[in-house]
Amino acid sequence: MTDSDAKTDPSKLVATDTVFVSPDGGVTDEAFPKQGVEYDFCVDVVNSGELSSGPFFVRFNLSGDQDPALDLDFAQDDGLDANASVKAVVHFGTFPNKFATYHLTACVYSSSAPEKPIHCAGSFDITVNSESAGDSGSTGGNSDPPSPDATNGSAD
Repeated sequence: MTDSDAKTDPSKLVATDTVFVSPDGGVTDEAFPKQGVEYDFCVDVVNSGELSSGPFFVRFNLSGDQDPALDLDFAQDDGLDANASVKAVVHFGTFPNKFATYHLTACVYSSSAPEKPIHCAGSFDITVNSESAGDSGSTGGNSDPPSPDATNGSAD
């Protein structure tokens, strides 16, 4: 094993800004998620240190009206070089067609110490309303049909 293989420092990994919800893999930050749309959870992570970070993962946690709470992990097995960054993205799916409030967090963990977070991003509180004719989110005025997995409850 060489010196460069042995010297890593995960302590400088930082989740920048706030965790966010995106319909397109992290390109767009969706401020008001809707039911029936496939979403990803995203956060940017940077290694602000002078050494490679070594393997790490980002754990996204969705709680609130999500019962039980849901954990989704993004693994970065190769770590991050000094001053490098990565957009951590995990696929969530659709929110159900009901009024609900969720709390989304994302924390960075070293793979060698998965019990203690290194850094956590700002959290995001999400309120999803059930789809209605008065939905002002679309500019066309016509509502899209709900996705098949969003209709497992009874209709109004």
